[in-house]
Amino acid sequence: MSFVIGIDIGGTFTDGVAVDLETSTVVTGKTPTTVPDLLPGVLDTLGRLAEELGRAPADLLEGCVKFVHGTTLTTNVLLERRGARVGLVATQGFGDAILMMSGKGRVAGLSLMERRHFRATDKPDPIVPRERIVEIPERVDVDGDVVIPLTDEAIDEAARRLGRLEVEACAVALLWSFRNNDHERRIAAALRERFPDLYVSASSDLAPILGEYERTATAVVNAYVGPAVKDYLATVEGALQERGLRSPLLVVQSSGGVAEIPQTEPVNTIESGPAAGVRGSVHLLEQIDQPHAIVTDVGGTTFKVSIVRERDPGLTTETVLGQYSLLVPMIDIVSIGAGGGSIAWLDGSRLRVGPKSAGSSPGPACYGWGGVEPTVTDADLVLGYLNPDYFLGGRMKLSVDAARRAIAERIAGHLFDDDVISAAAGIREIVDTGMADLIRKASLERGHDPREFVIVAYGGAGPVHCGAYAAELGCRKIVVPQNATVYSAFGAAVSDLQHSFQIARQSPAPGDEETIRRDFLELERKARKVLRSEGIADDSMRIAPWADVRYKRQFYELRIPLETGVGEIDAGVLRALARRFEEDYGRRYGEGARHGQHRIEYVRFGVEAIGQTPRPAVRPAQFDGARPDGARPDGARKGEREVYWREERALLATPIYEGPLLAQGSVVEGPAVIEHPGTSIAVHPRQLARIDAYLNTIIELEEGVHRDAGRARHL
Repeated sequence: MSFVIGIDIGGTFTDGVAVDLETSTVVTGKTPTTVPDLLPGVLDTLGRLAEELGRAPADLLEGCVKFVHGTTLTTNVLLERRGARVGLVATQGFGDAILMMSGKGRVAGLSLMERRHFRATDKPDPIVPRERIVEIPERVDVDGDVVIPLTDEAIDEAARRLGRLEVEACAVALLWSFRNNDHERRIAAALRERFPDLYVSASSDLAPILGEYERTATAVVNAYVGPAVKDYLATVEGALQERGLRSPLLVVQSSGGVAEIPQTEPVNTIESGPAAGVRGSVHLLEQIDQPHAIVTDVGGTTFKVSIVRERDPGLTTETVLGQYSLLVPMIDIVSIGAGGGSIAWLDGSRLRVGPKSAGSSPGPACYGWGGVEPTVTDADLVLGYLNPDYFLGGRMKLSVDAARRAIAERIAGHLFDDDVISAAAGIREIVDTGMADLIRKASLERGHDPREFVIVAYGGAGPVHCGAYAAELGCRKIVVPQNATVYSAFGAAVSDLQHSFQIARQSPAPGDEETIRRDFLELERKARKVLRSEGIADDSMRIAPWADVRYKRQFYELRIPLETGVGEIDAGVLRALARRFEEDYGRRYGEGARHGQHRIEYVRFGVEAIGQTPRPAVRPAQFDGARPDGARPDGARKGEREVYWREERALLATPIYEGPLLAQGSVVEGPAVIEHPGTSIAVHPRQLARIDAYLNTIIELEEGVHRDAGRARHL
């Protein structure tokens, strides 16, 4: 038997999915994330998957043809400031670029509320202080011509200084190196030869595009996190191979694709888990025949949103992490600190939720792991959305008393006249409203009406909250995937190999299509070479070209795909590209913002190189009104408990259903709660949930549903 395995490490839990490629059987596993050593959590989750399949872990690994790993390690190493002692080699006179941060480092990545308190903001502590920045005499101009040659003596002197500084990693970022990278290559090669254990990161290898500060920051952050990430990945791969894995470990990239460890730059694994979830959602949209979706992921620490149009999530060229602006090809995801572990706190007489999270240690108060701060999970438990005896399928018991005590002592006793239910409802309403606001920001500010999209909701807390934030937006349909609680791990399992290649170019002159075609052909050549090195046959490759386009004299561009093969690029293709840019520009910024006759500039060209890998074919369920164990849909009803519904502002006796026992075609009318081993789906009053052929839960807002509903039936 052949298996595909996906593992995703979150802030609270480590999720896993294993799929039997022959039978399409899908099993899931979820165990607490182990901090600071993440490997035990990975192995624990692998053990859970093997147990679900009735196999030994070694047998599962020996049959694994594709093992994919997503992790938040890169993000954590930077934010927790536990990276390498890093140095920087910069062009003489430009060493302060990383410290100046283009004047935006003070507020980059901060929320609007944080920016309003400007006097409380500051630049981050530099990860490469001034004393470890070595300036070297050399200069390349905007055209790539050498103005000041780089000498061997200058390289030797820079290496000696770095040796005295005892750096563990070094970034090399020279002026205009994306036009001519010869100087960077010589310095990087000399440092690797002189210091074999030194981790060296060259900016022209990572981000060969315009942006002196951003390119430098990308190289510095990559060097800072590089040793820890590479050591961790090597340790995980070694541990898995010792236990029977024969295929190479694949790592989820920020772009949503995967790559082998040698082709993985640590900085390109930022937000790899959420990116995998979005890729999984594209797979889901193909199943349910939907073109557009607002993808939402509610985990233990964050709420993430991505807009998918025509089943394309789109990539962004720049992201902010730890207030550093990085040039990383990444699925366009926006997020806030709002998740199951988000802590509720008082700001004077105001109730706030997040962004601080209890994480996996100490966790929410109800976990019993030492947490005493009230969290969203505690509120959900007190309000009846969670079953204290069925968390993780009953493997973990939750304490209602501990949750009530945390809310009473920290919130209700100060703001709600000791009314714990009202305080918990306030916590939930604040977090739901914050989630809806982020969706509005991600959609309306980019020219999309959220009412025209389906909501895809996953993550451990997504199904618990999606009925509230979708209703607030006026959305009419929600899709909760079958494996919602571990959906990023599932997305990792169905992702293909993917690499980004790009080249910076000033806008070519009209009629210069041949130069553009040559640029794309060179990018395609590099892309195919890398995919072949990973064992991908030419007929399993897909090369998707794109261009970053803007109006002349603007600072920001839009990424526009070229809907053709690289070799077919001509004047007609470029005219179509310009039309699509103007259409996207008008949709995002308003038709009145279009510049009409203003000149369009091409800022950079690139390709996404995709290599197809073994992918599970998830087939429709084959049930005759009953699950394999013979249970009819009506038999899925477990009983009732009191649940607080925002629409009624009251606790109501609410039907509870065993999710795994609901068959294809089952319908549950709200209010109701559908319990799955890893999450609960809250079906609000005047909402209706239906189980589709793939056992996804489709929730629709139905104006005609009676308030006293909650019955399950089979259609």
